[in-house]
Amino acid sequence: MLAFWDKTDHRNTLIIATHGFVKKQSKVPDHEIIRAQNIKVKYFSDKKSNT
Repeated sequence: MLAFWDKTDHRNTLIIATHGFVKKQSKVPDHEIIRAQNIKVKYFSDKKSNT
């Protein structure tokens, strides 16, 4: 499972799980990391536009 932290609130921290997958090797595939990064960027973009 890949995740990131939202520390924009100074009192609370949210942990956002982007997605999960089954690893077939010890290294996390690059495309899964890119997918998680894209979800993180969209999350903060959407959050900013909603305030």
